[in-house]
Amino acid sequence: MTITVELLQEEALALLRNLERLKILKLLLPEKQPAGKTTRKSRFAGRISPATAKQLHQQLAQMREEWR
Repeated sequence: MTITVELLQEEALALLRNLERLKILKLLLPEKQPAGKTTRKSRFAGRISPATAKQLHQQLAQMREEWR
């Protein structure tokens, strides 16, 4: 099982590393991103499905028409 955790305090990482040493969990630290400029499309790719995006565009168009 894999979960994502946001650490709110630096000390939390030390606790997680201790749990890793005890073979209770394994830390999967994020890979370093290349220093180059990332595009908006690549940063948000796969965040919502194409069907959801289409539905959102339709709702937005409908709302714009209601305001006219």
